[in-house]
Amino acid sequence: MSVEILGLGASAMDIVMQCENLPKEDGFSFIHREKLMPGGSCANVLVTLSNMDIRTSLVAQLGDDHYGGLFLEDIKLSGVQTEYVKVKQGGESLHTFITVDKKGDKAIYCNLGDSLLELGADNVGSEMLKGIKLFYTDMFPVKPAIKLARLCKEEGIPVAVNLQCAPSFMSLCNASSQELEEMFSLADVIFACREGLLELAGSDDYLSAGNSIYDKYRPKYGLVFTLGENGALVFGEEGLAEIPAIDIEAVDTTGAGDSFIGGFIYAFFISKMTAADSVRFANACAAIKCTQRGPRLKASKEDILEVLSREA
Repeated sequence: MSVEILGLGASAMDIVMQCENLPKEDGFSFIHREKLMPGGSCANVLVTLSNMDIRTSLVAQLGDDHYGGLFLEDIKLSGVQTEYVKVKQGGESLHTFITVDKKGDKAIYCNLGDSLLELGADNVGSEMLKGIKLFYTDMFPVKPAIKLARLCKEEGIPVAVNLQCAPSFMSLCNASSQELEEMFSLADVIFACREGLLELAGSDDYLSAGNSIYDKYRPKYGLVFTLGENGALVFGEEGLAEIPAIDIEAVDTTGAGDSFIGGFIYAFFISKMTAADSVRFANACAAIKCTQRGPRLKASKEDILEVLSREA
């Protein structure tokens, strides 16, 4: 069967530690629960879509270490195709340490390893795009992401770009400002986290930052800006849409943004909902994820629709 969504980006194992509180500088906190779980932003998005019976495929590079082996085994079981996942001999895979407090707030410590960012532009090509309906990337790494995005533009395939980290962090991951500029100019829809959008726009005001970035790049399907418990904003040709979040008692917000993006892609590009309804569907995905521990959403499209029906 042909792939519907191709994703290139972060693929990691997460060491998730449940703690009483996130400690202040030079402070302490007890760890109540510790678990090794598969994650990585791009992988999380693809698994969300796979749970909704969408055929997905991952482009990434892992090490042949313990983390890489566990990740590869799990992503296959999750239904994501791995034909384009490379394994570096003697390599160290991306892994993160995530502390989550009793309110669900988190802090993430990232060990990039030496494998993911070594995936080069020569490792990707047009054969990967056969039959796909959308290319998604969080730009980890940026050079092969740009190459695939350029090829998509030639083929008329939509490109979704996620600024999941601030540009200053991306620069530490070998993504130059010029490369980020090109990625955003190639995007048909841009997703952004709070920190990333504000830094990119050089503003501390959400509305000003969103308008500035949308006006600069004019993505065909808009700029989607997530605000956590405050919902999401969509900047597009029809102006600004503000969609409130679903009120829930969070136990772990890790991966909520990835679940949101997976839900939006399903609703907008597969089910052809409006942008506003797509955000509502995505908000339901994020809400369910926040009630579950770990970085990945465990829910079907029927589960999402049930939550939406209760909110109607």
